Amino acid sequence: MTPAFRSLLCILALALPAAALAQTTSPPTSASPTTNEYLLGRTYRVETTKGTTFTGSLVGLSLNGLEFDSPELGHISLQRDQVRHADLQGEAPGRAKAGYYDIGNGTRLFNAPTARGVRRGEGTLLTTYLFFVGGEYGITDNFSVGATVSLIPGVSLSQQAFVLSPKFTAPISEKVHLGAGVIYANIPFDDSNSGGAGIGYGALTYGGADDNLTLGLGYGFTSGEIGKTPVIQLGGQKRISRRISLVTENYIVADSKAGLGGLYGVKFNWRRTSLGVAAAYGYLFSHDKQRTDYYYDPNTGAYLPYTSNRHVDSQFGATYIIPVYLDFAFRFGSKK
Repeated sequence: MTPAFRSLLCILALALPAAALAQTTSPPTSASPTTNEYLLGRTYRVETTKGTTFTGSLVGLSLNGLEFDSPELGHISLQRDQVRHADLQGEAPGRAKAGYYDIGNGTRLFNAPTARGVRRGEGTLLTTYLFFVGGEYGITDNFSVGATVSLIPGVSLSQQAFVLSPKFTAPISEKVHLGAGVIYANIPFDDSNSGGAGIGYGALTYGGADDNLTLGLGYGFTSGEIGKTPVIQLGGQKRISRRISLVTENYIVADSKAGLGGLYGVKFNWRRTSLGVAAAYGYLFSHDKQRTDYYYDPNTGAYLPYTSNRHVDSQFGATYIIPVYLDFAFRFGSKK
């Protein structure tokens, strides 16, 4: 099994936690908010009483304070009386309808990470298949660390799997984010993989927290060996109602025997929790496979090798609407 395929299996088998928190919002009534009209998740052009101006997304608010994430200045905390003007910019990205609340920062699909980051001081606790438990926490707005452990019945604690997943993110604009990270899995019950396996990846995400598309590229590694075959990840999510998001993540192994597979399904959203349910599919492209056979040479009295090519037809398999993936997430954090 190549490092790329082994890493792909690790990703599909073990969940990568990430996400953020929740908050009720209402549609805007004015382009210049009064003290009670600030909307979480919206973008403002802010001028402070000291003359500083910046554009940022409102990620936290309280009776006396406001917190913005600005591509120009990073994370900014202000008292309300320090804001001279705060002009609302553009339309609400996916939260224009009444009752749409914050369901996180769009940091993951099902297993696959996006290039959007976990916000500082926020995190997620996650269980996948009921046998994998993990979490992720935002150290800063641009760096988070996640970990997952298996709790498989009948397997000793020393033989349980462990996954570590640090991730760096950088906003290029309000809708464009770049990310990079490593997913490392130590699976001691697999003797052929005693040194662990993983994948290093980069990702580009376009869109907001609720509606986004992600393109990723990764290379697997195991026992000090880096795979030569890249794994391409393409996925996205679309929030179609207050409680429901459609999600898909797809992986392509790009070599001479290329194939693809992935998950597709829904997430049910609440203010602090979410339930992900997905079916799976896999497709192997048709290809020629080289085969080595042996023939008996009467002149030498030995069996000599010869190679031949065998055509392998494309193969497709799916669970269709039968779910094979299940996760439950609880979001926590300082942005109330």
